[in-house]
Amino acid sequence: MSLISPSPPLSELNRRQVQWIGAGFIMTFASMGGQTIFIAQFNTEIRNFFNLTDGQFGQLYMLATLASAILISIVGNLADRIGPRLLGIICMVGLAVMTLVMSQVGNLVMLVLALFGLRFFGQGMLPHVAQTAMARWFNRFRGRALAFSQMGYTLGEAILPFSVTVGILAIGWRNVWIAAAGILIVVFIPIITFLLRDPPDGKRAKARGEVNPDGGEEGKVTGEHWTRANVLKDPLFYLLVFGAMTLPALATIYFFHQAHLVGIKGWSVLTYTAWLPLMSATNVVMALATGFLVDRFGAFRMLPFFLLPMGIASLVMASFNAQWAIPLFFMFVALSGGMAPSVAGALWAEIYGTAHIGGIRALAIAGMVFASAAGPGISGMLIDADINLAQQSWGNAIYCFAISTLYLALQPKLAARRNEMMSS
Repeated sequence: MSLISPSPPLSELNRRQVQWIGAGFIMTFASMGGQTIFIAQFNTEIRNFFNLTDGQFGQLYMLATLASAILISIVGNLADRIGPRLLGIICMVGLAVMTLVMSQVGNLVMLVLALFGLRFFGQGMLPHVAQTAMARWFNRFRGRALAFSQMGYTLGEAILPFSVTVGILAIGWRNVWIAAAGILIVVFIPIITFLLRDPPDGKRAKARGEVNPDGGEEGKVTGEHWTRANVLKDPLFYLLVFGAMTLPALATIYFFHQAHLVGIKGWSVLTYTAWLPLMSATNVVMALATGFLVDRFGAFRMLPFFLLPMGIASLVMASFNAQWAIPLFFMFVALSGGMAPSVAGALWAEIYGTAHIGGIRALAIAGMVFASAAGPGISGMLIDADINLAQQSWGNAIYCFAISTLYLALQPKLAARRNEMMSS
């Protein structure tokens, strides 16, 4: 069987399919309130209010995120049982409540609770619901559906850090969180309700006897035997998750500790965040290109390449202090970031099928959330031990290149597994 899959033109997408992808986009954009790049803008204000060091705040962040990872691994399979419309709305309401809690934090217990909720609903469940729907509902367009839906992150990365920084200066950091809650309730929930009113696996579609036009052969799900229990017994799963954890860990480190980073480099926060639109633009181009390549050649073939730019970005951060290093760093981070959603999002469906994709993805997401928790915590402790982030970046680069080599060695095994899934 050929390893090259058909990659039909986007003009074959119908109106409802475009709406489903749009819903994925909105859910990923709405999740920004729980993403590190958003929370990091409040780093200085929170540390000053509670009199915390970089390492102490990093450890609290790690604790909250680890707790969210554990919960996601338990309840993430709800994406296989509850429709994305209802589950997405529930997660948005939960995220809005947590943003209000964050606006009122007055002690460390409340802070950890708020961070836990933001990470669980924002970083964890909302993107999980969106990506699971795209992976399940699309087959020939899976890579590009994931790429387009993930551009919600890209838009958030482009406009929110600078906007939040200005908002904090204008109305105070607590009021920014209140505004975020209002936008989630008033804007995003109605949009999701509209866009997902007629999903391919919903009651209306089933009543019409309709088959999902891009759901595979006669809408058939694959990988029935790959339950969560069986996946947990598969050594290949752990090798894949181990590598997939790298990017969220490193990206979280660089954005969470940005106040420390700009301090040791002699940059200003405004100068640093002003370059984020470049990262977003690069991310868009790379995401679209990767989505096409995933649909054409398969996600597993892209694995050895998606961490290489992050390794180069780490070398840039380790080696240069000039301001021209900022856009160079962001560009290489975006190359990896643009590749990751389509590659990682489609990989689990390629290797394990779509029958239990929500539960399987939840296990992978829990690992990645764990990595995003451990990264800032460990890095913060190293910073407190006088090993700054620029010095840590040498090790980050070596790690990226080592994982890329591992993925290259796994190619024959991955090809065999994908062929098995395609022929089942």
